[in-house]
Amino acid sequence: MHEYPLENRFAFPSNDAAGAGASINLAPIRDGFVFHVLGDANSNEVDLKQAIAKIAPELGTDLRSPSPNQWFWVGGVDVSNTRLAEIQAALPEQFVLADQTHGRLRMVLSGASSRSVLAKGTMVDLSPEMFAIGQSAMTQIGHIGAMITRTADDSFELIVLRSFASTLWDELQHMAAEFRHP
Repeated sequence: MHEYPLENRFAFPSNDAAGAGASINLAPIRDGFVFHVLGDANSNEVDLKQAIAKIAPELGTDLRSPSPNQWFWVGGVDVSNTRLAEIQAALPEQFVLADQTHGRLRMVLSGASSRSVLAKGTMVDLSPEMFAIGQSAMTQIGHIGAMITRTADDSFELIVLRSFASTLWDELQHMAAEFRHP
């Protein structure tokens, strides 16, 4: 554990909503947590969700899977260092958890044109037939590594390393420009 409390400085510009009311909306997710959970070769998402529901039901079981036996556990509330230590200690030994809250940021791209915007930057087929609600993919958006998760019909959550968040934000603004109403 660190000796000094971390100060969470927001990485996005103060004018953080883009295109509100248009066919596209880009918004940061300001609060919450991002935990990276690694599982052993025999671990699975069902067992992880059961463990999380038992250990920390107040945090939900919202998982994003970037690769086999790895998950990002995300939620909309802040988690204290004490609570994090309790969760880490209570997890079954097949799982280990690392706090990525200060290292990764989340944003939501939504609206009728969200797929068209993302298609400008990624090769992932985001059509409803190929990319179901709840499905995630690690990919590149332009030159920036990001995880895309479909959270609703026309809504996608993006998780990106903090140091690339501002650049991705700017890139998405440019990609979405044609879909904003004057």
